[in-house]
Amino acid sequence: MSSSKQLAALLLCLFGWRSALAAPSVCPIRQNQPLRSIDAFDGEPQDLATLEPDVAKERDGHWALGYIYDEGRFVTMRCKYADKQTQDVKLANRVEQCSYSINARNVLRVTCK
Repeated sequence: MSSSKQLAALLLCLFGWRSALAAPSVCPIRQNQPLRSIDAFDGEPQDLATLEPDVAKERDGHWALGYIYDEGRFVTMRCKYADKQTQDVKLANRVEQCSYSINARNVLRVTCK
């Protein structure tokens, strides 16, 4: 195999691994209804234990969440869409951090790991 083909194969492999390891978005994608905002809750949203981000910048931030799971509780993320609909996502399995970012096209993305 030529050097250029080996390099191309290596780059393709690395790109594939990067994509596979990227954290998926917490909020489900809704056709023609972009995500507008998100709230984090310690437990169920009806308990009104809203969590403030530990870091909140204009275009990105995060919540540190491991301590909630250390206490035997869980986190719920409330996804709010352009049509004012919401969807709650219970994070029953431990996550250490949820992060949000807004890209140059003003698309909000939320990931947890």
